[in-house]
Amino acid sequence: MSAAARKRAQRMRDSRAAIDAVGDEQNASLRVLLAILGRLEASEPARLSARRAWSEIGRRYGFVSVTEQPNVEETPSRNKE
Repeated sequence: MSAAARKRAQRMRDSRAAIDAVGDEQNASLRVLLAILGRLEASEPARLSARRAWSEIGRRYGFVSVTEQPNVEETPSRNKE
């Protein structure tokens, strides 16, 4: 196998790993998380995946504090009687 063919195969494996890691960013390797950030597209799912990847990188290396989003169902309503 030539060097170009090995590199092409590596790129295909990296691309597949990035696709498979969407939604499971906590268990992805740093290389895959960086690939997710690099694939940021204009679509909403890609932006959400990139946000989760960035949060996971920050959590692992301690430079981003991730706070839990408040649950809407638990928020008291002013309109209830």
